[in-house]
Amino acid sequence: MDEHSDCQENTTELLVGLGLLLATSFVVLLGLLLVWFALLRENQAFWTNAGGYPVLLRDLVRWTFMPLLLGTAIILFGLTLACFSKVCRSLRFFVLESIALLLCWGLLATSGFFAFKNNILNILHGTPFHRHEESARWP
Repeated sequence: MDEHSDCQENTTELLVGLGLLLATSFVVLLGLLLVWFALLRENQAFWTNAGGYPVLLRDLVRWTFMPLLLGTAIILFGLTLACFSKVCRSLRFFVLESIALLLCWGLLATSGFFAFKNNILNILHGTPFHRHEESARWP
């Protein structure tokens, strides 16, 4: 009876660990998409017909970037809580999940930095929000 419960516990632990890693892999893909969208948002040629980008892509970036950023942050927060709670009992899954979560938080921070860098510069220079100038660079 004891061996059977240990086997069930190991199987449950494996399934929970793999589920967390699968969900985190999905968030890594979302993070990479967000970084790409953030870079596109700050590219002046992206918003013009001269850039050669499809209008559908421009609309997709315009309407989905902020909801994706917020949704990814909420999902990532939940995964982080799940990882650091008693859900992830195995040390090897905890280490793998922690590394993957660190990558996810880094991608989320990078996309947020790219998306809001221009606004931070505008605050520092006293110019209106969303004003893009080629001369506006980090000091």
